[in-house]
Order: sequence, then structure tokens, then C-alpha cells
Amino acid sequence: MREVSGAGLEQLAAASQVPFVRHTVGSATYDVAWVRGDAVVVHNLRHTVALGPAGDLGPLLAELAERFVPERLTVEEAAHDALPAAWHHGVRGHWHWMRCTTPAPPPAVPLEEVSDPVAINAVLDAAQPDTFGRPGTPGIEGWLGVREGGLLVGVGAVRRDPDGSGHLRAVSVLPEATGRGLGLALSQGLTRRAMDRPPDVATLGVYTDNLPALRVYGRLAYRTEHTFLSGPVSSPS
Repeated sequence: MREVSGAGLEQLAAASQVPFVRHTVGSATYDVAWVRGDAVVVHNLRHTVALGPAGDLGPLLAELAERFVPERLTVEEAAHDALPAAWHHGVRGHWHWMRCTTPAPPPAVPLEEVSDPVAINAVLDAAQPDTFGRPGTPGIEGWLGVREGGLLVGVGAVRRDPDGSGHLRAVSVLPEATGRGLGLALSQGLTRRAMDRPPDVATLGVYTDNLPALRVYGRLAYRTEHTFLSGPVSSPS
């Protein structure tokens, strides 16, 4: 097992062929990483992410289980059975991490910059109350919104990741405004914003059962790079 921290995290990301590691890992996002073969585990005080084939990930996680129990764990679905018995994983989320390298067309619906946290949260509370992306969330660089009749009915944000790629967060449309192409317009505008600088890459996370969103992202040439299971971890009593 090789341990990496500090400036070594940027070096690990730059050399990695694992898309999630290449784009999201850096000293600003994670405290430490451990590597064994093709498996990588990245960790901060709130979240641990485990990636790679079960054959390499299982032994790596077994070593780490002797050191700590993570607060929250995200692990690639295909390697979930490799988790150590000392970690009880309460799965709450089943989701795809998707990536796009194809420029999006301009949205057909006018979008605007939105900075009022009260207005943004009102849309999120109605459309996606469990979202982890909120005004004030670290790394979010700005919000786009769409209005109908002067009312803010949809919002979404871009978080800038360590390598400069943009990650879409909290793309949400009020339930009464769905079915009119507003989610597509927001996704187009946000994707264009995310890709407005090198490495010209946009990423996002979406639950596997969110079929309307998956259709939108498929139209915009997003492709699934990782499928994850996420949730809190406890030790067996």
C-alpha cells in the first residue's frame, strides 16, 4: 500500500487513468490517498471514495479497516462485495458519475446568473430537497437560473474541480415547470460554463433511477465513467 498526501495528490491525479481521480482529486478536496495496484482510496474527514477492481481494492480496504472507520463511503458498485466485514455500509445512494467532452449547443431558453440564496433554496426545497449542492457549498463558483413569468423555476450550479474541469450540481426544476425543456436548457448552459476553460471537461453525478435526467445527459453526450454506491459506515455491534 502506498500513501499519498499534500502536493502528491495533484501528482497522483495528473498521472491517473481513472477519470474520477484525474478530475476531482487534489489537496483542496482530499487529505490523503492510498494506492494498491489499480485500486485507489481517497479520504477526507467527511468522505471516503474507493475505486478500482475488487482484486486490488479488497486487500487495500482490509489494511485501511485496521486504521479507521469512514464516516461516509462511496465505492464502485462492481467492487462493493470487497468491503471489509468491519465496515457496515448503509447504502443510501446508487448513482452514476458521468463525463462530457463534447461542447453543448446554446440553450433555447434564456438563462441568467442567480445569486439570491433564498430564491435558490426555495427552488431546491421544492424540486430536490436532498441535494448536497446549496448556496455556500465549498467549490461552487456560480448559479444559473431560468424564469417563467418572472418566477424563478429552475436553477443549477457549477463546482470547479482541482484540474479545472466543471462539475454540475443541483440541477433542479420546479415540479410544475417540468416537461417544457427547462432542465435541458439549464444542463446546456451549465455544461457550457463547466467547459469554458481547460481541460474542457464537464462532469456530474446522477441517481441511476432518474430516467428523465439520464435522457437529458445522454442527449448532451455525457457518458458514465463510474457507478457508485454511497452511504454512512458503522462498525458491527
